[in-house]
Amino acid sequence: MINKHRLILFILLIALAMFVAYTNTLWAADKRTITGLDGLRIDIPSYPERIACFYHPAYDKIVMLSNGKRIAMLPKEATQWACKFYPELKGIPIDKSGNIPDVERLLSLKVDLVFYPKGRRNVEKVVEAGIPAVCPFDNNVASTNIDEYMDEFKRQIRFFGEILGREAKDRAERYCEYMDEINSRVKAITADIPVPGKPKVYYGKATDLYSTQGYNSVMRWYTELAGGIYLPGEIQSYYAEVNRELIIGWDPDIILLGMYGASDAGADDANLKTFKAYKSGKIYNIPAGMFYWDMTSCETALLPLYLGKKFHPELFKDWDIIKEMKRFYSEIYKIDMTDSDAERILKGRPPL
Repeated sequence: MINKHRLILFILLIALAMFVAYTNTLWAADKRTITGLDGLRIDIPSYPERIACFYHPAYDKIVMLSNGKRIAMLPKEATQWACKFYPELKGIPIDKSGNIPDVERLLSLKVDLVFYPKGRRNVEKVVEAGIPAVCPFDNNVASTNIDEYMDEFKRQIRFFGEILGREAKDRAERYCEYMDEINSRVKAITADIPVPGKPKVYYGKATDLYSTQGYNSVMRWYTELAGGIYLPGEIQSYYAEVNRELIIGWDPDIILLGMYGASDAGADDANLKTFKAYKSGKIYNIPAGMFYWDMTSCETALLPLYLGKKFHPELFKDWDIIKEMKRFYSEIYKIDMTDSDAERILKGRPPL
């Protein structure tokens, strides 16, 4: 006869084994392993719900593919347009801890996933605290043509879709299809423009004319797609500083002003008045909406059309950008936009 105490102990051991197996099954169901675009494999929640964005453009991807309620922290405030269309972005905690993340604050906010830019954030403490941290882009990719650049950008969008879940994955595919469609239509218009027919284009920030983007950058590739000659294109750095003498030597036909950190570009800025582009009225703001169109925004899908209409108005005269914007925001962001909203975004102005 089996000893009574041994039988009870045996039953308890069986129950414990079943509990452990059940717990492990639940953990496996709630976790999955992904490979970041930097090559690191990491376990993340199957459906992350409290996401901290140390990489500012990440929130734009999240609201496009899902919703703003999943964002728990931002490095800077969301744009006024993003808050207009996604009111849940108002009042989201801002991380001002610099390069060393405030882990205790992340834990108090119940953050279950962090997006970070490799090389610009120290995330070791975050990982040590048990919070998964994912890099959504690969610093080592150096595109040599616009097709490679677009493929890499679409890879990033699909990566966000993979992390955010099934519906987001489907929306990421739709976005990539839309971007391919726009690019193909623009390329069909600009592909045969001879070099002498292309304007020379310089890009600088509205707040700092001498800060530009160089070789493998948003502005370089989209300027060329839209039928322009991108003057800072030989500078190897993504972000670069130039001087006034260099811009004067380039003698740009068109000057584009990036709106990051600005509300209205100063076309009457004393730094601009001596340039040919100022005298001919060809200084243009880069639009700013959900995010900034010149800063790896999802809205860069519209940038080649915007630039094409500035560079070659006659060739693009039959393509209504307001109508295209309303289609884009409806299909991609699920937002019904007014003509007035679209016009203000094009001018880099905040909502009324």
